[in-house]
Amino acid sequence: MKHLFLICLLLLTHLAKAQLFNENLEEVYPTQFYFESQRMELFRSLASNDAFLPTPLGERANENALTAWSHQLGICIGLSKHLYLDGGVSWLQNGEAYAFSDINSDSTFNYQTRYRYLALPLQLKVTFGQKFKFYAGMGMVPALYQGYQQDIQWTNALGAKYDDQIQVNNTMNSFTLSLLGSAGFDVRIDDTYHLRLGVLYRSQLNNSYSPYEDYIHKSYGWGFNLGLSKQF
Repeated sequence: MKHLFLICLLLLTHLAKAQLFNENLEEVYPTQFYFESQRMELFRSLASNDAFLPTPLGERANENALTAWSHQLGICIGLSKHLYLDGGVSWLQNGEAYAFSDINSDSTFNYQTRYRYLALPLQLKVTFGQKFKFYAGMGMVPALYQGYQQDIQWTNALGAKYDDQIQVNNTMNSFTLSLLGSAGFDVRIDDTYHLRLGVLYRSQLNNSYSPYEDYIHKSYGWGFNLGLSKQF
């Protein structure tokens, strides 16, 4: 799986060089470099890892969605007038949350869990239009696990507030692979700069946890992206 991550990086580098030195740039979608941020509503599927050890979900069955940001540097490389590759390097987050409140006292317990990755999203996109272009695409997101953070807040029966943070999790899979779909608009500001506005959906294909953990965890989510690109 990690080899796929390296292959995607080499492919992007090769295509970028080929496009920059193409003598017929005006006949294909122009090369663009961009930065964008993605605000996503994230959740997960969670099931007992019965192949290892059947385990009840317990209170984890009551987890809910978490809103988180991811950020991406990328390049768009034209293949034809209406077809291009969109790839980049992303600081990507997945996650979920939990909230409990005792109806008989002031006791509460909440947490927000974030899984952080270095990812190489790559999509094949189609586009139509001139100054106001519509695009849609699908692709893959290979990602290497980078870190974990769980923020915990609770109150006791008298209402006293406490908090903690956990940053170590030794149960994680070092590599994940996700499907990615997106659609949106590329709005031309001037001859050089474009505004990127869109929606996206991401669904993880493999387990976030290592094979011998209690659960099979797969993240998914949808959201919006906003970015700025520079045409060359």
